[in-house]
Amino acid sequence: MKNENKNDEAVSPVIATILMVAITVVLAGVLYVWASSLAEGNADGEFTTYVITADGNTAGDGPTTATDDSLVEMTMSTGQDINWAAVSVKISINDGAPLTCAKDSG
Repeated sequence: MKNENKNDEAVSPVIATILMVAITVVLAGVLYVWASSLAEGNADGEFTTYVITADGNTAGDGPTTATDDSLVEMTMSTGQDINWAAVSVKISINDGAPLTCAKDSG
């Protein structure tokens, strides 16, 4: 009878260990599914694109600052409205150092 009591006492820790492993596996699976859905991003196929063209030939039609520099006119023809306060334009000629363009305060 004493042997049966010792065997019954060992069942509870084994079951607890198995349950803890099972819960860990289930939680890992749930986290994997959640993280993979975050990584998918925009899966409906509708991406916002912008088409911006720059033309140095029409720059003479716009405003001038009375310098000898040619102006470049940039036109956005496709895409949603842009918050211009958050736009940064950098220009590089022949792979030179980029120049950052700033919006006039006026």
